[in-house]
Amino acid sequence: MLFGNQGDLWMNAMTWFDHDTGSVWSQVTGTALLGPLEGTSIELLASELSNWSDWREEFPDTLALRTQTASNTFRVKDLTVAARVNNEVAGLEFKDLREVGAISTVLGGQPILFVADPQLDRWAVFSLLVDGSPVELELADRVLVDPVSGDRWDPSTGASFDGRMALDRVPTFSSNFNNFIDIFPDAQVLIEPEVIRPIPDPVKSYIVSMD
Repeated sequence: MLFGNQGDLWMNAMTWFDHDTGSVWSQVTGTALLGPLEGTSIELLASELSNWSDWREEFPDTLALRTQTASNTFRVKDLTVAARVNNEVAGLEFKDLREVGAISTVLGGQPILFVADPQLDRWAVFSLLVDGSPVELELADRVLVDPVSGDRWDPSTGASFDGRMALDRVPTFSSNFNNFIDIFPDAQVLIEPEVIRPIPDPVKSYIVSMD
């Protein structure tokens, strides 16, 4: 396995090999670490993460390339949920997000909301700008609700139940916690509502050199 780049050091984080150009890309940062495109960054897209059983229950017509895979230790609940807006990054461990249900912050000058279904291994991150104006949403009975207007949105898709504009997804990614704070030492790290946990200094992680 190759490792993510941090100066002259390489951290134990997932990378991808680009067969077309021979470049190696960081899954966490979206930046080419080696090869002809070294230093080039690709656009981070909005996404969500779910385990297959929960996804299939909600979207039974989904087609998958393969469902029978070798056993592994990958579990959604062990990941850190991260978002990036205007080159600023914020994140929190999924287990914390699932406990609180929803948590908002301001990232890159934009109000955003991390949300997790309390009954499913599934999360998403949305912008809290609706029609150009910020809204404050709460998760109640598995629905996002504006306590002022009473309008409701689907916490999985961002679709409105009341004819309002859908919530826009925010560019997101996932990582294990140690890699997240190693690679993004200036990130907001959220736990309980409106509380930011100080990042330990130094952060100990598995780092190797390529010599």
